Amino acid sequence: MKRIASFLVGSALVCSAPALAGEEPIYAPAGGWVDKATLPAETSGPPILLFDDQRLIEVGQLSSYIDRAIRIDNPQMLSAVGTLQAAWLPDKGDLIIHRIAIIRDGEEIDVLADGTKFEILRRERQLEQRMLDGSYTATLAVPGLRVGDILRLSYTVTLSDQALDEEVQAVAPLPSKPFEAQQARVRMSWPDGAPVEWRLTGGDVQPEVTRHDGLTSVEIGLPLDERDEMPVDAPVRYRMAPMLMAGTFDSWEEVSSIMAPLYSTEGTVKPGGAISQQVSAIEAAHDGKLERAVAALRLVQDEIAYLLNGMDGGNYIPQSPAETWAKRFGDCKAKTMLLLAMLREMGIEAEPVVVATQTGDVVPEMLPMPAAFDHVIVHAVIDGTDYWLDGTSSGASMAVVEEVPAFHVALPLREGGAALVEMAQRPQQAFDSVNRVTFDNRAGVDLPLLYDAEWTLSGPAAGPIRGLIGQASEEQLNKYITGFAANRLGENRVLSSELRFNEDSNTATVKVSGVMDSPWQWERGRASRLFSLPTAGFKFSPDRSRAIWRDIPVAIPGPYSERTEVTVLLPEDAGAYELEGAESIDEEIATVRLKREAGLADGELTIIDSAAYPGGELSPEAARQERSRAVRFGSAELRLRAPRDTLRRYDSADNRERFAPLEAAYTTLIEDDPDEIENYRMRARFRAATLDREGAIDDLDTVIEMEPGASVYLQRAQLLSEVGELEAALADAQAAWELYPSIDAAFAQANILPYLGRVDEAIALLEEQGGDAQERRTIATTISELEAWAGNKQQGLERIDEILATRPGDPEMLNAKCWYQATWNVQPDGLAEICTEAVEKADWSPPVLDSRAMGYYRLGRYQDALRDLDAALSASPDQSPSLFMRGIVRREMGDRKAGEADIRAALARQPSLERFFARFGIEAD
Repeated sequence: MKRIASFLVGSALVCSAPALAGEEPIYAPAGGWVDKATLPAETSGPPILLFDDQRLIEVGQLSSYIDRAIRIDNPQMLSAVGTLQAAWLPDKGDLIIHRIAIIRDGEEIDVLADGTKFEILRRERQLEQRMLDGSYTATLAVPGLRVGDILRLSYTVTLSDQALDEEVQAVAPLPSKPFEAQQARVRMSWPDGAPVEWRLTGGDVQPEVTRHDGLTSVEIGLPLDERDEMPVDAPVRYRMAPMLMAGTFDSWEEVSSIMAPLYSTEGTVKPGGAISQQVSAIEAAHDGKLERAVAALRLVQDEIAYLLNGMDGGNYIPQSPAETWAKRFGDCKAKTMLLLAMLREMGIEAEPVVVATQTGDVVPEMLPMPAAFDHVIVHAVIDGTDYWLDGTSSGASMAVVEEVPAFHVALPLREGGAALVEMAQRPQQAFDSVNRVTFDNRAGVDLPLLYDAEWTLSGPAAGPIRGLIGQASEEQLNKYITGFAANRLGENRVLSSELRFNEDSNTATVKVSGVMDSPWQWERGRASRLFSLPTAGFKFSPDRSRAIWRDIPVAIPGPYSERTEVTVLLPEDAGAYELEGAESIDEEIATVRLKREAGLADGELTIIDSAAYPGGELSPEAARQERSRAVRFGSAELRLRAPRDTLRRYDSADNRERFAPLEAAYTTLIEDDPDEIENYRMRARFRAATLDREGAIDDLDTVIEMEPGASVYLQRAQLLSEVGELEAALADAQAAWELYPSIDAAFAQANILPYLGRVDEAIALLEEQGGDAQERRTIATTISELEAWAGNKQQGLERIDEILATRPGDPEMLNAKCWYQATWNVQPDGLAEICTEAVEKADWSPPVLDSRAMGYYRLGRYQDALRDLDAALSASPDQSPSLFMRGIVRREMGDRKAGEADIRAALARQPSLERFFARFGIEAD
């Protein structure tokens, strides 16, 4: 709806020269120059019936005529377009309302006939964005508008700009499909013989040029054909929406010469005045011209707040340096004027230049006009080197002063005029961000880890941190640091932090220590992790596969550079850690500089990694060559792989010395914020993972006291069951059920009740449950287990067979049948075959290998059982039931020592296995 609503209103261009202007809308007919449109006879089809945009260029003035008509098809559109808005700049022109009409059943209702007027909203509409643009906005809630009506609005905005003498400029965007309108056009007109140039950019259409009643007109019917899709990495000029431009400037030199007097600094620094004193102080403190220029730039950046002041002709006209210094605020024009005055007072060669911050590479293709630019900065030449100094930026220092903003071109404002100049990129002299992080994995790679991190930021990135120090509340600082660390490292808990700002280097440092979940991933029993490194993010694979894309250059991000230093403290493992990927990189690909040095030694991994993106673009031929180099270079990912026998969370759990730093970290979090419930949850998870079940239960007791919930009751029920407190575990499972009756809560009860001699209750509870197809199958197989426990082994098997008959060959049900027959020792004939079929169809998954091992155990095929259990544990070392059964099998094979060791280790991890397997007649002792 927003898009449709926007077609009913127009916006005044911030451009033109002195004229009589009004602070109230004028209600009058359209000028005679307007080629008035009539509504199409057929009003069905697209809801936008009329989209008419006409401009008249006269000496010193631009008139913009807007005529819109839209059909109100539904209540949403009624809300979106029922309030009209039109903006204008009262110090530069007028808003002239011609028509507000409602067309209903073929008749036109004149909304203005009864004296209805617009209300005026004044200048402060964008104050929250630090903008006073001088604009007024006229608004009107259209009375009597209904769904089914056609609403039509016509008005003209006149614009003259005090800064441009008698020159005029006009830019009109040209909508392309899928935009739809029954009748649409853009038309620009000027008196015959007037020195007006026009240009169409980005559109493959031939405008109609006509001469009538003393006017020359260029007209384009809309919408234009849908634009060809462009690569996302194409320069902006290839992706820019089509525009029709017209103006009276004959060259960039004329634009330059007309605007240059606005930035004359002669006489603006009063001898002995405030600015003069600042200049003297800088000259006394610094010897070299460059050091003085940086000091002046930093003064303007730091001491002058940003506020766009577009009032009283100020869209192009800067306020004086004295006014800027007195008010201590100003926009880019004001900051540039102040900086220029100071630099020139110091004898430094400097001039203002206008730039386009987002569309710089488009400027050379545009018609010469000030509207091509949106920003002004200072160009200084010191010892033969060009410097581009932006007073609205931040972080000025000797380390970053040579950096060139990604504006592509600039137009110097010189009294004699100047052509566009290239802002050529050059290598950065400092990193935008230097990151140092130490990850402490010594407790084990499958546990949370402690980290210490320090980020040093330079240039504009340092500005926000300087603003926080000494001004933000403790709560605001903590929120910022938490978000900063999460953005850089992922979710974590901050233990301590510090923000520092170095006034000498103008850099900011964020220092944080904390605890975070393990980033290690497990695959087939082995752990590995990747690292977020500057080089790892490098990718150069521009898509130029389409014929129309072959000659499109590739835009390179930047300028931006980053350096990361990583240290990983590793567990004292028997095996060796391995690095996969390039340990050393020193390459320049597609103008991006990539460097890395990594190595493993003395239980530590160290990585020093950097990437520098220079910005700019590559020609199509260069891009093709660099893409080939990038393919040969391959991936810059770096992976650290742990040995297969790496120290695990459950190894030597009775000796908690290696867990002490993590335990202390969680305790610190709780002491610092005892009301934060998540801290207790995290410590409970950590304690449970390291087999401190009693400690975990204590933490969950606190969580339940603070905020009882079904999930936490189920967590505590599971832990209570492991420590043998079955009655308490059942009570928690029932409490969870009462809070939130769920399948999980039902299973939790059904898993405990049989051990208390209440198998029938468990069966009855599960028979009451519903769920989706998967949940119903799980319920059925669980009931079959309970039926076998109750002595009805054949009945339980028949239940599984019934499901399998409806899902023949289903690996899940084949595994359920294999497991059931093996554990309950039912129908040994064909057991090996059905278990093997389950393994093959389940792609040799560890749980299914465990089931077949149970089958081989029942059949006395111990060697086959051991082979399957070894394979299952190799792929999934956490599979404690498999470890238990391997102990049983080894014991049966005569290797009692190894068997007992496996059984003890399995029961340490999961004590409930003893009673679980005992129900099948498999005893731990």
